Amino acid sequence: MKRAIEFYSEGFKLCGDVYVPDGLAAGETRSAVLLCHGYTGVKDLYLPDNARVLNEAGYVVMTFDYKGWGDSEGVSPNRLVPYSRVADVQAAMTYLGLQPEVNEDSIGIYGTSYGGATVSWVGAVDERAKCIVSVVGIGHGARWMSRVRRMDEWFDLLDRSKADREQRALTGKSEMV
Repeated sequence: MKRAIEFYSEGFKLCGDVYVPDGLAAGETRSAVLLCHGYTGVKDLYLPDNARVLNEAGYVVMTFDYKGWGDSEGVSPNRLVPYSRVADVQAAMTYLGLQPEVNEDSIGIYGTSYGGATVSWVGAVDERAKCIVSVVGIGHGARWMSRVRRMDEWFDLLDRSKADREQRALTGKSEMV
């Protein structure tokens, strides 16, 4: 059974789905898995297939969209803010742990691509994550960023990032880099 859910992270409403396996007895709890999409993904893109397989294995599963992605609220649509994504995963873990079907002491987090990097970070700072799975995760951000661009684009990004850091320090203003 799939149910649409809403929860909050840093004051913004995030949208998601909770998948509950068939055959749960009244009052029974199960281990849960939080599925986290990558940089340009959304919860409805490929995570429902993963949720179905995990449901068949007996897990309660939750998917969601980060701030500014999919149907979730956010300041800047489709903007990647690493610290904010960590906060979103932690808020999602809290929400998932409050579900009546979930054993809050048995929650795993699973991320693909940039979501893999995010769950690795969350796993390092939040002891509630009992299992962390990073699939094609990003382990070295600068190396990854340089490899998904032409060399001239990479050096331009480095120059713009440096100029933006300096501008923020001097004026408090930032450009979208």
